[in-house]
Amino acid sequence: MAVSMSAEEAQVEPPAPLPHPSAASELFERRRLFFILAVLVVELVIFFVATSIPIDATTQRSLQNEAKNLAGTTGNLGPTDLFLFIFTHNAMIALGEMIPILGGFLWVFSIYTTGQIIASVALSQGFPGLLYGVLVLVLPFAIVELSAYAVAVASGTLLLVAWRRHRLRKEMRVLALEIGLVAVMLLTAAAMETVTIVDATVGFLLWIPTGLLVVALIWASTADRRLR
Repeated sequence: MAVSMSAEEAQVEPPAPLPHPSAASELFERRRLFFILAVLVVELVIFFVATSIPIDATTQRSLQNEAKNLAGTTGNLGPTDLFLFIFTHNAMIALGEMIPILGGFLWVFSIYTTGQIIASVALSQGFPGLLYGVLVLVLPFAIVELSAYAVAVASGTLLLVAWRRHRLRKEMRVLALEIGLVAVMLLTAAAMETVTIVDATVGFLLWIPTGLLVVALIWASTADRRLR
């Protein structure tokens, strides 16, 4: 009997190894999405703090001149050139933010400086900077753009974490997808911003597809859990 049992046990095949999760599934894994969301919340806090901090007269004039120069550059561009200008400018920032550690400092500096410029423009027109900051975020392109920066800086941070945990090769696969995702998000944000500049009403209505995209991301992040 014992011999028979041993033979039967010997014929039992070992369990098949669990398949490794794909890079796409890791990209939309819940913990990663929650981390990106946390980065976005911190980003918004930095932005609103920057719009609220008092600015001395000298710095205010310098920031206002920077805003005027930027407006003068973009004001003479057609829609296509404006779209390309916005995208390339934002893409350079996002690529820098993907660099571990250094990208985090660039991210804080970029968001803080943007908030200060918006505050200086608001003050020059007799309004509080925080009000202009809120008005900017009423338009959906700003949220899409800030979300792209959040993905960029989160990817750099997670790359460093993966290196310390000896998972760098696996994380590099996800990083390639994140670069593509950030590029698509910034292309979308640039198109939305260009449309908003041409027609603010249409730009505001872009909240509809933006909301649908958010729902799709939530669905993707919970898909694996529903299938279990």
